[in-house]
Amino acid sequence: MTEIETYTELDQEETNKFHLKYALYRIKACLLLKGMPADEIDDAALERKYPPELIVKNDYFFHYVQDGFFGWYFDSELCYKKSLSDYQRLVIFNDGGYEYTSWSRYRAFYSTPDADRDYLQFWETIVKEIKWLEQYMLTNESSIEWARVHSKATFQACRIASGFQNMTLELAAVGLHEYIWDARINLMFMKDRDGIFYEIWRRVNDNHLLSFRDALEQVYGENLYSAHDRSMKYELNYGDSNMERVFARCTKGISDSVPEYKARELIAQEIHWTSLSSGTYARYARKKLKVAELIGLIQKDKIGAM
Repeated sequence: MTEIETYTELDQEETNKFHLKYALYRIKACLLLKGMPADEIDDAALERKYPPELIVKNDYFFHYVQDGFFGWYFDSELCYKKSLSDYQRLVIFNDGGYEYTSWSRYRAFYSTPDADRDYLQFWETIVKEIKWLEQYMLTNESSIEWARVHSKATFQACRIASGFQNMTLELAAVGLHEYIWDARINLMFMKDRDGIFYEIWRRVNDNHLLSFRDALEQVYGENLYSAHDRSMKYELNYGDSNMERVFARCTKGISDSVPEYKARELIAQEIHWTSLSSGTYARYARKKLKVAELIGLIQKDKIGAM
């Protein structure tokens, strides 16, 4: 993928034309949110209904993007960069400032739709082919062993990336880094967490006088999930690890009448969705492609499952 030149800027007249164009996309998105099918929205009719003078009078309908209403927006700063496409000016909101820890970096990738689609295929490939690395995830990063396996994984990731026309070494490095980070988070905090929360829920469900802390102490004492001994002990000693808050969210709405097997299933499902909140570039790119397709910014194409 060739390097993108971002220094040449549009003049104000050219930029205003883009603002008019993007206002129509915001109006279109609003209609979609109101339930109008995408195939019933006629772009030409929309332009006639909302002529430039009406759009300017309504401040380009910028109020539609306030407070993350859509979950995306056309970045006003990027609108001045002449070489960028509409897709490259589209930015996904960083919900609460925490959904994507590397959001600023993602915004500056300037990836094309083809590059993002290639990246998603690359991501899905390394998740399968570099899965062997998971057995070393908790190895000390300063050790010789980690240096050896990380070098092997890096070479493998670069080889996989070379099979995609629109992939760059930078994106390959991002993908490997985020895969390692994601896998470590899963091993350290997510794996077997449904079992811990289920055991706490079961005890509290059987004895409503039992507190979260008392139930956690029982689970810890029975050594049911030794891999999580450190996090459970920390919660018991200090009580500020957010474990109780996450437990409350994951078990909210699970009543006494819910069968135990179903309760664990629901808890596991909530933990899965909670873990997705720490966004990777794969999540960002997938969402951006779906938004762009939905509002008609790019043609629809098959996007792999999460």
